[in-house]
Amino acid sequence: LDEYLIHFPISMEYVPFEKKYPPEWHNLEGKMVLVPNDMGETWKAMEDLVDQGLTKTIGVCNFQTQMIRQILSTCRIRPATLQVELHPHNSQEKLIRFAQEYGIRVTAFSIFGASSYVEINFATKDDLLMKDNVILD
Repeated sequence: LDEYLIHFPISMEYVPFEKKYPPEWHNLEGKMVLVPNDMGETWKAMEDLVDQGLTKTIGVCNFQTQMIRQILSTCRIRPATLQVELHPHNSQEKLIRFAQEYGIRVTAFSIFGASSYVEINFATKDDLLMKDNVILD
């Protein structure tokens, strides 16, 4: 692999793909169940993947400044990439500046707004940029 990323900074109960795909945020009973996880141990396992030649670079998604600082304080291999949601309603300027100061590339997802958040009531359809008149006109 060219790059391997930790997708999300929290761990949730495993849902088998054959029973529910994609598993999204909820288990088979419709609950969000968090499970304990040591991100430092996870990052060390990511570093091992680089050492074994299984991936060229490693990085993180959906991490905020403090979570990245925690990794930077103990890592042997720094995150090469930070992937986060970025669009005009969520510009995350301070986070981008922080990543750039530490030489971490930033890549964006959901550049027109996160439609998946509508399904879980973290956003409304009005938050989607693809519905914005500036885009439509």
